[in-house]
Amino acid sequence: MSDRALCVLSHLPASILAPLEARFPSVRVRVIPEEGAVPEDAEGEVLLTQAWGSPNLHEVVKRGVRWIHAYGTGVNRFPFDALGDRPLTCSRGASAIPISEWVLAVILAAEKRLPEAWVSEPPELWSVGLRLGGLHGRTLGLIGIGGIGRAVAERAAAFGMRIVAFRRTGRPSPLPSVEIAPDLDSLLAVADHLVVAAPATSETRALLDAK
Repeated sequence: MSDRALCVLSHLPASILAPLEARFPSVRVRVIPEEGAVPEDAEGEVLLTQAWGSPNLHEVVKRGVRWIHAYGTGVNRFPFDALGDRPLTCSRGASAIPISEWVLAVILAAEKRLPEAWVSEPPELWSVGLRLGGLHGRTLGLIGIGGIGRAVAERAAAFGMRIVAFRRTGRPSPLPSVEIAPDLDSLLAVADHLVVAAPATSETRALLDAK
């Protein structure tokens, strides 16, 4: 990187990029509004924006922007007509670990009946408690086995869970601990817990119903 400061126009709060500025002093972040007029002096080579774009995106890209990064995983809602010849990247994979940890936390909360199991006052009978479940030996059903799905599977395996996944491509399992179900019905028939880790598309939006 040259000594000249690289300016990043951001539709997101500056606090999100504070670590970047701290590590790379030659990077300067300029926060701009997502809608309405763009400040006349706002110019930058890089634009950080939402995965669905912004109302003033077409105006912002005229301010010297040569690269657009969408802060999110899917870009199917992004207004591609605003790109021109500029490359568009996204944050796919960056959130796999925190999301997978949250998934396991929620599954554990369901099995351990939290917050019902928290003791807020002495019970009438200490010998009578909640019937708690566990993860060992349970089956985790995964719809989608991309970056987030793999991260969930790796953590579920540590709890001794059986992991069965369904993927639309029919490709083999990316992990030895994950079985691939031949179809969605087969997956649903064995899953004790179900995690939807497939991208939001027109094909997956109505994938599951009340049945």
